[in-house]
Amino acid sequence: MSTVRCRIAPSPSGFLHLGTAKMALFNHLFARKMGGTFILRLEDTDAARTEEEFVSAMCEGFKWLGIDWDEGPAFGDEPEKGDYGPYRQSQRRDLHVREGLRLVEEGKAYKCFLTREEIAAEREAARRENRSFHSKWRDASPDEVAAMGDAPHVVRFRVPEGATVIEDLVQGTVRTENREIDDFVILKPNGDPIFHLAVVVDDGMMKITHVIRGDDHLTNAFRHVMLFNALGYDLPRFAHLPMVLDEAGKKYSKRMRGANVLDWRDDGYLPQALINYVALLGWTPEEENRELFTPEELQAHFTPDRWGKSAARFDLKKFNWLNGQHIRMLSVEELLDLVTPILEKAGFDLGGRSRPWLLQLAAMCREKLHTLNDIVAQTDFFFQDITEYEEKPVKKHWRKDDAAERMARLMAAMESVNDWTHDGIKAAYAKLAEETGEGLGKLVHPTRLALTGKSVGPGLFELAELLGKEECLKRMRAGLEYVKSL
Repeated sequence: MSTVRCRIAPSPSGFLHLGTAKMALFNHLFARKMGGTFILRLEDTDAARTEEEFVSAMCEGFKWLGIDWDEGPAFGDEPEKGDYGPYRQSQRRDLHVREGLRLVEEGKAYKCFLTREEIAAEREAARRENRSFHSKWRDASPDEVAAMGDAPHVVRFRVPEGATVIEDLVQGTVRTENREIDDFVILKPNGDPIFHLAVVVDDGMMKITHVIRGDDHLTNAFRHVMLFNALGYDLPRFAHLPMVLDEAGKKYSKRMRGANVLDWRDDGYLPQALINYVALLGWTPEEENRELFTPEELQAHFTPDRWGKSAARFDLKKFNWLNGQHIRMLSVEELLDLVTPILEKAGFDLGGRSRPWLLQLAAMCREKLHTLNDIVAQTDFFFQDITEYEEKPVKKHWRKDDAAERMARLMAAMESVNDWTHDGIKAAYAKLAEETGEGLGKLVHPTRLALTGKSVGPGLFELAELLGKEECLKRMRAGLEYVKSL
């Protein structure tokens, strides 16, 4: 077979759907793995649903994911590139019509002048007789067709006898008897091509070697194979992959949060984590139990013999874990650059903070983050005063008879620290724990509550170092006063 050429052909009638992203990713990874060509083609023939803002949104989604294309249309700020264009289906109409009429000339398709009422009657007759629908115009003579002149008509494909067999890379051998398929329309009354014809003409003329798409197209594939053969194009290999299911096991609805790929960006997820996770929704790594892959590692390991045909559910808990792992693979500098706009959007003033201080902040939080957006809850107390305390830890640590005495001892321990660093603060607390016989946790938790207003967060000694001694003592005094008021 010639050099691998595969494609993604989305309809730009909305945002980049997660399911479309999965198919694009599998095509992209396969092309890169095989040293082939990945093509982007826009199926934009539905003028009523296609808007340039959707085209731009889809382009933005692909670019965020890092899915680049070797050939494709002018798309966002990308110029058209490739030798098989145009790459927008709407600009290829004349090619589709020409090929459809060629099939008529070769006797592989025919003009059908049936009215809607006649079609309904013939379909009902076919249903009663348990056979496929064939128009009476299938066997009309040239004179009978010529006599109709320019009367309204469609062009139907003449389904051949026999069977159609597909050796699918995912589904295995699939077969249908051709008698079960109606003579389907390929050109509408206004001359516009039907999807089946357009997609096959485009795939054939663009020399597509592998059609990798959702298994919802498996039934269409039989019609497409017939058209490939009738048109004389090289038949590509097919791979029909399972769709992405939501956590309830249903098809990922467009109305759900996360159906739009860019929802994940807005919610603080990394693109490399999303493509890692989506790849696992239909591909099993050869290395048992391995789940974490960089984009480069995916390309190296991604082979079709490991693709599966069983649909997988999107598991948000697992994805959160995976995203956290990818966050921890970032350098501190990379992480800071990613969270800075998030902190600024939250209203925090970073202007008075030095780059080294901010880098220390990012390093301190990196191990705790599941998403980039978590940085806000992990650090808000650095940028604003504590105005309230979480009730549950207040009840646990401060609503006790000896709470005020413990807070006073903790303040004294802080005041005694001369080396205001993580190690210096920790040493003072370790000394106090030894003197009182209390576990370190009984000292850390009430201190954290006073400094942050929360029960969980970054390491206490790291955050205390960043807050500074003066600010920590100020907050400890406020916490002590609050305890006394209970």
